[in-house]
Amino acid sequence: MFASLLVALADDPSVVLPAPAAPVVGDAGAAVVGFAAAARSRLSMSFAPTWRLASAACHGRMLAPGWPPPVI
Repeated sequence: MFASLLVALADDPSVVLPAPAAPVVGDAGAAVVGFAAAARSRLSMSFAPTWRLASAACHGRMLAPGWPPPVI
């Protein structure tokens, strides 16, 4: 999700994307950091906390399981 938002917001995603990390979780964190940098740049924000931007982008459900539960 954050990688696609990064590509949509950044003029050149390779500029704001941090170096890749070894584990998958590290790559996901790099995508979140890159998204936040692109959002700050696009929205002309001098400072906005990374996790606040990430929470706003996913409506506060970044770590939530799939809700509502599937109906059988």
